[in-house]
Amino acid sequence: MSLLAAENWTGQPLRRLQIRQVVVCGRLLHPPLYSHAVNFPRLELPLHGCYENKIEAGGKIVTVKLRPGSALFAAPNCWNLPAWKPGLELLSLLFGARQIGISIVTSPRRRGPQLAARKFSIPTPRTGPLPPLLEAMTQAQATHSDPEVFPGLAGALVRCVLQLLRQPALPAATGRAQRLLQNVCLFLQNHYAYEITRDSVAAQFGITPNHLSRLFQTHGHMTFSNYLTHVRIDRAKHLLQNYNLKLDEIAALCGYYDAPHFCHVFKRLTKTTPAEYRVKMRPV
Repeated sequence: MSLLAAENWTGQPLRRLQIRQVVVCGRLLHPPLYSHAVNFPRLELPLHGCYENKIEAGGKIVTVKLRPGSALFAAPNCWNLPAWKPGLELLSLLFGARQIGISIVTSPRRRGPQLAARKFSIPTPRTGPLPPLLEAMTQAQATHSDPEVFPGLAGALVRCVLQLLRQPALPAATGRAQRLLQNVCLFLQNHYAYEITRDSVAAQFGITPNHLSRLFQTHGHMTFSNYLTHVRIDRAKHLLQNYNLKLDEIAALCGYYDAPHFCHVFKRLTKTTPAEYRVKMRPV
């Protein structure tokens, strides 16, 4: 998708949004099963319908219901557990180290097999106002700042994304495959907890499974399955170090539905068991 096309389908709803309230996710409590957590900041904005979530706030798990005009901010490693209500249309901004993932997710009005999503990404700027704005929001979350500071910061972030969408695109022939690979990697970093396969990811991006494998072999540093495994094990390390979750809970949160298999994969990659890793990495 071109920057012009992306600006058309994301810019219009972004320009219309007036962010009056920002709900901020915490990370003090254990993340529930199937909750959503990644190691980069996220800003989620409902465009239509009700976006219902369970989040940690003030040391308690609470249910929040967001409608247009509200936003949800999750700093790195904070979690939320969404309930996808029929009729919801949600704009998500995922601020990765290299790419900003932009997606509009639609929950069908009738119960269906899966959510519909349109996805796009743009390079994350290393300079300019966006990095310090993200850092300010992250620090405001960490220090439990006045809730009134978040709408202004979130609105400024949205305006930065709009400005980036309006910038001239790189030549189409330059790095097309690399950009696709980065989009796939961002998708895996954001969906590692789900039961995803090479075939299902290829279908998400409208390419064949063989094309996806060649993309990783030619432009990546490891195979598709190895990359997904590394993403999942990296998340498992974070959970082991920061939460007193059972191993089967950690396995499920990382996309493994068989705890012995998770332990086998973890030991193969780290040369230690999950239990040994937890003991070694926890502060005395």
